[in-house]
Amino acid sequence: MNRFRVTIILLFGGFMQIDLTDKPRPLDEKWLLFGTLLSNTGNSMIWPVTTLYMTGVLHQSFTMAGLVLMVGSLISMVGSFVGGKLFDNWRPYEAMVITSFIILIAVSSLIIWNGWPVFAFFIWLANFGMGAEQTLVNSFATTIPGEKTRIVFNNMYIVLNIGVVLGTLAVGYLFDYGFNLLMMISAALYFTLMLIIATKFNVPVVRTNTEATGVTTPEGTEKVSSVGAPNQRFRLTPVLVAIGALLFITYLSYMLWETVMAPHMKSLGMPTRNYADLWMINGVTIILLQKFVSNWANQRPYQVSVILGSIIFASSFFFLIFVKEFWQIVLVFELLTIGEMLQSPQVPAWVAQITPKEVAGQAQGFVSMMISSGRVIGPIYSGMMMDRGWMKILFLSVFIIMLIITALLAITMAKRTKKTVENNK
Repeated sequence: MNRFRVTIILLFGGFMQIDLTDKPRPLDEKWLLFGTLLSNTGNSMIWPVTTLYMTGVLHQSFTMAGLVLMVGSLISMVGSFVGGKLFDNWRPYEAMVITSFIILIAVSSLIIWNGWPVFAFFIWLANFGMGAEQTLVNSFATTIPGEKTRIVFNNMYIVLNIGVVLGTLAVGYLFDYGFNLLMMISAALYFTLMLIIATKFNVPVVRTNTEATGVTTPEGTEKVSSVGAPNQRFRLTPVLVAIGALLFITYLSYMLWETVMAPHMKSLGMPTRNYADLWMINGVTIILLQKFVSNWANQRPYQVSVILGSIIFASSFFFLIFVKEFWQIVLVFELLTIGEMLQSPQVPAWVAQITPKEVAGQAQGFVSMMISSGRVIGPIYSGMMMDRGWMKILFLSVFIIMLIITALLAITMAKRTKKTVENNK
C-alpha cells in the first residue's frame, strides 16, 4: 500500500490532514480532464489581466508589463524542466501535490498582496508552478490505460479550451468588480484542483524500461520497444529537434494574436470588444469541431496531421497581410484555429510515442519548454516590428519561417522512413 499524508493549509487559517491509503489503481481519465479544466480556467483568469492590471491599476509602463510576461515565460520554462525531472527521477504524485500547493499559495497571496513590485513576484511564482504542473499533467496523460495517447491528448485539448473560454468570460464580466474577486475565484479553483490531485492522483506510474529501436510503425515513426535500459536518458533526435523548432515558431507566431493584434485591430478602426469576440469564437470553434478533426487525424500518421496543420496555421499569417475588415479577421482566425486543432494536440502524443516511457516526464518537459521559449521571444519580436510599423513584414516573416521549419520536418521524416525501409530489406 502507498501511504502519503498531505497537510493542507486553509486560506483563513488552520489546517487539515488527509491520510491517503489507496490500493494501487490506474489514473482515471475523467479526473485528469477535470483537473485540466480547473487548471486552465484558473490560469485564464490570470494571464489576460496581467498587462491590464499592471498598466491600469499599478500604473506601470507597457514595457514593464512586457518584461514581467517575458520573465514569467522564462520561469515557466524552468518549471517545465523541473517538472519533467521530478516525474522521471522522483515521485510523480508528491511532485503534483507540491506543485499545486505552490500555485495555490501564489494565487491566494495575490488576493492580499497585489501592489508593485510584489505583484510580479507572485505572478512569477505562479508561472513556475504552472510550468511544472503542465509538464506533470502531460506526463500523467501518457500513463492512462485503455486509450491511445493521442486520444487522451485530444480530449485534454478540448477541455483546455473550455477552460480558456470560461476563464476569459469571467475576466470580461468580473474585472470591473475588482482584481481581488478574480483572484479569489482562481484560488478557489486551484484549491479544488489540489484536493483532486491529493485524492485521485495517488496512482502507480508504470515505468517500462525501454530503449528506442529502429522498429517502424505504419506511421513511419520510430516505435519504442522494451529492451531493458535501466538508466535511459532523454536524447534529442533529428525528429525531436525539428518538432521542437516547429513548436517554437508556432507559439512565437501565436503570441502575435495575444500581443500586437489588439492594437493592430484598433488601428484598423475596430473596437476593443471585437478582439475579445475573436477569442470567444476561437474557443467555441475548438469545442464544437475538435472531435471531428481529431477523428480524422487519429486515422492518419502523426506527421500528416502535424505538417498539414502547420501549413494551414502558417497560411493564416499570409492572409493577415491583406485583411482590413473584422469579418476578414474572423475568417483568418478560423483558418488558424483549424491548423491549431490539427497540430497542437498531436505533438505531445507524437513525442510520447517516439521517446522511451522511462523519460516521459523529460520528453513532455521538452514540449513545454519549446512552447514557453516561443512565448518568450514572441512579444519581443512582434514588439520590435510593431514599433517600426512593420506589421506586414511581421506577418510575412512568421509565415515564411514556419513554412521552412515545416518543410525541414517533412524532409527529416522522409529521410527517416527511407532509411528504415532500407534497413528492413
